[in-house]
Amino acid sequence: MQELMFLGLFVAALGIGWFLGRREAIKVGVMLAPHGSAIDKQYFIGLNYLLNEQPDEAIETFIRALEVNPETVETHIAIGKLFCQRGDVERAIKVHQNLLARPNLTTQQADRVQFELARDYLAVGLHHRAERLLDELVESGSSLSADALSDLVRIHERERDWQQAVAVGKRLLRERESFAVTLAHYHCELAREAQARQEWPQARRHLLDALATQRNSVRAMLMLAELEAGQGRDREVLKWLRRLAVNDPDFIPQALPLLQNLAAADHLDLLAFLDEVLENAQPPMVATVLARADELNKRAGLAATSRYVLAHLQQQPSLRGLLYLIDLHKDNVEPRGHANLMILRGIVEALLIDKHKYRCQACGFSGRQLHWQCPTCHGWSTTRPLKGPEPANASPSLRTI
Repeated sequence: MQELMFLGLFVAALGIGWFLGRREAIKVGVMLAPHGSAIDKQYFIGLNYLLNEQPDEAIETFIRALEVNPETVETHIAIGKLFCQRGDVERAIKVHQNLLARPNLTTQQADRVQFELARDYLAVGLHHRAERLLDELVESGSSLSADALSDLVRIHERERDWQQAVAVGKRLLRERESFAVTLAHYHCELAREAQARQEWPQARRHLLDALATQRNSVRAMLMLAELEAGQGRDREVLKWLRRLAVNDPDFIPQALPLLQNLAAADHLDLLAFLDEVLENAQPPMVATVLARADELNKRAGLAATSRYVLAHLQQQPSLRGLLYLIDLHKDNVEPRGHANLMILRGIVEALLIDKHKYRCQACGFSGRQLHWQCPTCHGWSTTRPLKGPEPANASPSLRTI
């Protein structure tokens, strides 16, 4: 069925192109009798191939029949794109190369064909050829330069050449402000590489560049807090975590070990800090609620903690909260009640095994680990912690993640 739809669209596109080609011939006063007859012959030969279920021969015949002129260029481009979408990239490349060799194309048409040819090369992994064509479009000041920059930065991203990705990304940012989110992540990737080399000042500089690009970059704030913690600079750690709590409190669970270390060193009133976070996050993250319960248990004891967790569960049911409540009471019940409670605990724990903690807002991918770049749709900063009532796992997902 898909093959028939493709061929139907193909024949329709060629028919339109053929009609436009003949109309153009009339305009310039070309004699149509012999010329039209030749096209008719090729066209009906192609239809014969199609009826005999020989689609490849039909397509080649139709392409030969369709004259290339300024009014049929778009039809040829559409044919090439159909080939590429169908997976026949080699034939798409032939169509676009043939077009690009024509001397009668306008500058805008030539740029369009060159861009489509670059995308053909990208589809088969010929990155260097694609990069050369895209660079030419950018340097020539083509109207497609923003699209060319977008594809160029994608090439450098795939090759994990973050220096080049940043250089090209800065140019793209002038065309598309929304690219700031992605560019900030490129700076973070450079910082991660610098950290691996233990080049702490350089890593810090890259992270500050990330924040200069996107002032609310969660990843940059978390990485700066971790970097300063490794250098023993607790005041700087607290500064970045406070900024994180204001900008995106849903990510505070990622920083709980750092917060607990600050509290242990008497640099932070953790209970008060978590109260501020929970006030700004509606609905709150379960992990943040349970971290506050831990701190409350140290200060006010079991009864107050139990009331707090139970009140939260009534407002926002969660398996993690229920498991916490069971653990809170399991050592304070009679032996028979303890045995029943442990059975219940085992059931809840089994239900939690396949529960995912993060979900991509763009494609629905979910997993148990935070990915700054979604493994499925490759979007940056699209994956967020799940919050509210815990939903069933959504597809697509990776259970091993």
